[in-house]
Amino acid sequence: MLVLAGLMAGAIAAVIASVVSLPLNSPLDSVFNSATVTVAAIAVGLLAGLLWMWLAAKILWYGITLAALLGVVVAVVSLGDRLPGLEDLLNLDRLASFSIPLAVIIIGGCAVLTPLLASMLLKPVFALLKWAPLIALAIALAVGFGLITQGDSEAVELALPERPAATLTALIMTPAPTVVALLATTVAPTVVAAVSEAIEDPTTDAPPTAPATVTPSAPTAAPTPTPSAAAPATQTFLIGEGSVVTFTVEEALRSAPAVRFDAVITGAGLSGAARLDGQPSIVNLDLHSLTSDQTYRDRYIHDRMFPDTPEAVFTVDQLPALPPTFFAGAETAGELNGSLQIGETVTPLRFQVTARHDGNVINILAQTTFTWDDLELDKPSARSVVFLADEVEVQVLLIARSS
Repeated sequence: MLVLAGLMAGAIAAVIASVVSLPLNSPLDSVFNSATVTVAAIAVGLLAGLLWMWLAAKILWYGITLAALLGVVVAVVSLGDRLPGLEDLLNLDRLASFSIPLAVIIIGGCAVLTPLLASMLLKPVFALLKWAPLIALAIALAVGFGLITQGDSEAVELALPERPAATLTALIMTPAPTVVALLATTVAPTVVAAVSEAIEDPTTDAPPTAPATVTPSAPTAAPTPTPSAAAPATQTFLIGEGSVVTFTVEEALRSAPAVRFDAVITGAGLSGAARLDGQPSIVNLDLHSLTSDQTYRDRYIHDRMFPDTPEAVFTVDQLPALPPTFFAGAETAGELNGSLQIGETVTPLRFQVTARHDGNVINILAQTTFTWDDLELDKPSARSVVFLADEVEVQVLLIARSS
């Protein structure tokens, strides 16, 4: 019964620790996740039950033993990167901030709950609850394995930044030339057709009217586009702060092979220039700036995928013609073809693009997909990963400012 009390204490601690682990952001999902946290908590609970069975008469030694266990965990987590054979496993960002709070919850919870539950389960009134430890164990396992991917980074939909108030006002107030063109191509033909039909229809009952007298007036000058509706004087816009790219690929881990989730890699190391003068537009991406929520994944990208090619270059030979509404601040959508070069490999890519001109800033949102074969890259592999999708989704937000 004392061991069952420890098992129940471990199950309760497991549920609490699993929920707390989510916002702590695991440094290595394949090893440190809600499922492994649950298993560890149950093991500590069993240990606490055995210790209470052996040391119930020596409560002080019971407490010292579990406190020593907590001290060992803290020491290994804090100094493990200096221990032979553990350097690679324990040299992880956020390992201490992830593990130590959970160790306190699990070991401290089991230390306190085991004696309390043991005294409760030994009372006759709790004889009907003999299955309570097993029920608690089932709930803990369900929660632990059910939350296994909930703490992972989720794919984020990038979007164009909010439109500046000045640009919005200009868009509303400016009589852009395209408005005139729209009237000419839609309203005018409709009016002409209606007049022609009225003249040619012999059954019309409309009475004849005297011809209208036309008073000559001085010719008026054609409306001149305002500066916001015309092509800007600056033709080169430099890509910089605020720009970001995300790569999203589906994967599954060995610890939960049936559960697939999105691995998200993000990079802010974007530079280059968007040119409106017919010259090539170039976007440079620092591949060594790519990061995710997993230290191992980041090392793999930097050290194994791109050890000697720290930069990718996307080139558009010439931007397509832009409508006047673009220069007035309206969003323009379309396709953009270019080429991506990584090392000696050049791959054609087509992006779906939405762009907006906000005075001295051009905001560009682009999306595409590629496969590892498209880029002539070996599909990444690791012992902890049992599935990795062939297709990678790409989102790019470029903030380009006039030079």
